[in-house]
Amino acid sequence: MIFLTGDTHGVLEIGRLRPDNFPAGQNLTRDDLVIILGDFGLLWSDPPRQEERDALGELENSPWTTLFLDGNHENFSLLKALPEEERFGAPVGVVSPHVFHLRRGYIYTLQNKRSFVFGGARSVDRKGRRSGVSWWRQEIPSEEEFRRGLNSLEEADWKVDWILTHTAPDSILEKTHLLKYLAGDPVSAYLDEILREVEYDRWFCAHLHLNRFFPGDRLHVLRENIMNGETEEVVSKKRNTPSLRSLLRSAAAKRPREGD
Repeated sequence: MIFLTGDTHGVLEIGRLRPDNFPAGQNLTRDDLVIILGDFGLLWSDPPRQEERDALGELENSPWTTLFLDGNHENFSLLKALPEEERFGAPVGVVSPHVFHLRRGYIYTLQNKRSFVFGGARSVDRKGRRSGVSWWRQEIPSEEEFRRGLNSLEEADWKVDWILTHTAPDSILEKTHLLKYLAGDPVSAYLDEILREVEYDRWFCAHLHLNRFFPGDRLHVLRENIMNGETEEVVSKKRNTPSLRSLLRSAAAKRPREGD
């Protein structure tokens, strides 16, 4: 089985994979996969903090195998330094024996799913971050990575089973009304071009801090939900919690207006 979830942001939200929230995980084996769709964040501090070490150890000791894409909030220096080996039909970064980084632009065979993977996104908060400390320019893919993705799809005759990305195509951002905030991201524009050309069964992404399904595009945006990719069933106990923006809007709507 393959399960997927959205951004974990390091130690802040990796706890969603613990048994109290993800009881289905306790019945999995090393052949089963849990995929984090970017902003993994546990390779962040250099040297790593003890709580990051503990969280990575907890993942390694989980009964499944963990895979993750890179998002935009990652320490790309540490990701680049990972030892590399061939797994699932393409290169991966090896964090530990059962935790792997899926690299941009490759097609991996994940169980029986031929899955095109492309991480990265532009950070809207980059001006408030420090280069090489809390922000890395490698959040935007290189020309080589962009080209690799197109070449991989060309070799696959533009047909895959799944697409796994961190951010969403521009057309999806427009449907969520987030394009005005996220416009100008070359990754989303690139994915929009791919969306128009590729044949696929399902697309899974994160980044938008939403749990939404777009049936016409067969595309799931995941936040804290943990989803069985085969059945599209949400299996986590915590699910569909409102975003911070929604909570703030709701609170503002309840305040009495002047003159009420």
